[in-house]
Amino acid sequence: MSGPPPPKTNEKSSQPVTGRSQEPTRKGQLGPNYLRIIEEDEEYGHALLEPSEEQIKFEREALFEDLHLDRQRSARSFIEETFEEEMLGPQNGIPPTTESPQSYIPIRYRNPPAAAPVHDVFGDAVHAIFQKLMTRGPPVEYCHWMSYWIAKQIDKDSPVKYHECRFTPDQYVTENTAEAKKTYMDNMWKAAEKNLWMYTYNSPLLRTKWTGIHVSAEQIKGQRHKQEDRFVAYPNSLYMDTSRSDHIALLGVFDGHGGHECSQYAAGHMWETWIETRASHFEEPLEKQLKTSLDLLDERMTVRSTKECWKGGTTAVCCAIDMNKKELAFAWLGDSPGYIMDNLEVRKVTRDHSPSDPEEGRRVEEAGGQLFVIGGELRVNGVLNLTRALGDVPGRPMISNQAETCQRDIEVGDYLVILACDGISDVFNTSDLYNLVQAYVNENPVEEYNDLAHYICHEAIAHGSTDNVTVVIGFLRPPQDLWRMMKIDEESDEEEDEVDDE
Repeated sequence: MSGPPPPKTNEKSSQPVTGRSQEPTRKGQLGPNYLRIIEEDEEYGHALLEPSEEQIKFEREALFEDLHLDRQRSARSFIEETFEEEMLGPQNGIPPTTESPQSYIPIRYRNPPAAAPVHDVFGDAVHAIFQKLMTRGPPVEYCHWMSYWIAKQIDKDSPVKYHECRFTPDQYVTENTAEAKKTYMDNMWKAAEKNLWMYTYNSPLLRTKWTGIHVSAEQIKGQRHKQEDRFVAYPNSLYMDTSRSDHIALLGVFDGHGGHECSQYAAGHMWETWIETRASHFEEPLEKQLKTSLDLLDERMTVRSTKECWKGGTTAVCCAIDMNKKELAFAWLGDSPGYIMDNLEVRKVTRDHSPSDPEEGRRVEEAGGQLFVIGGELRVNGVLNLTRALGDVPGRPMISNQAETCQRDIEVGDYLVILACDGISDVFNTSDLYNLVQAYVNENPVEEYNDLAHYICHEAIAHGSTDNVTVVIGFLRPPQDLWRMMKIDEESDEEEDEVDDE
């Protein structure tokens, strides 16, 4: 084992962690040490000792030598990088920013959003923190991980333990929930700082070892005035609840319409209904579990939509991946597509739930709806160009809330699962997607695998997409395998050119 031994005494300091370490963490500056977990014993196990500057540096630069790419990094390095601004502020003499009610003049007034019910507060907070962390640059899976434990840390100090509040259809209590949501957002750094003052061996969070599939995800507003897309990209349950050990990955894209409320709700609470379903329907096929989870999600969304008069809805395309059993399942409503990419092509797995589909059109009419051509496309009752969605309570039963599903084995040649919104599929067909992946692989090192979704989104905008664009990618094999498979051998190409010239 390399690195300094843990200190045996408490070294008190009133300064933040970076006030004692003059080398704030940066990407690519980690040393070749092993991550060292100190066993609890009589010498160290009886007290929470503050780590010294030397120990902090050691824990920051520690690596999981048995993992690859960014999975080697320690939890401390990700936390410090994410909250670098807060850590450097006191060190550089920058006071914390506070907003006074008199510090600005409002030029437009909007009614505040309705207070959430107690059973939704924790999930809403987790997603709000996730969205905030995503703007700071960490990979998506670590934003999922951090958003959960930050919310959980704050919830411990709350008089109401919101993470324990369970959904009950006939109960809708909103007392003090608006203030609770603000508390979560205001205390993000405080919750992170509390763990940074601990030794790794005293903080289970700092001992986190990254598992699950590799993922890449991005959402961009594009030319729209509002961002109505949301997504989830959980490599396994560790990233949705740090106390869980379920190995199944969960991916999802939600394309909202008529507002962002339903897509945001879906992304904020899908993990809760998934955990609930996995606990009670563990023996059922994966596709049935996924559908049950979406059914529970829609039940909760319907209650919230009715109480808060939400008029919109959202598509959903979700994928659950079981790498142990080598199987995956899709469940979807609407026209957000799901794909599988193998070594030869990208194949679309889902079918669009749109009025132009004869089967869907017939179902709408049998439910009492009518199809009208508006602006050159069929719309249900002249309004919506979808026939299935989560939410859309005023449009039922014409707009169905029943997900379609499929399940299949993961083949040896399968490399990626790709989920997207129609802002992607409107400009790219399956051949285009394959070519985009190949182009990215040949232009970038494998260490930048988590920017693949970002690349596809930007290419969609460059090719004329006028919608919000969102892509979620799950790697069915390690990124290194994809790079080896798709990387064009320049030397071989040169040899072939020489042969052609001869």
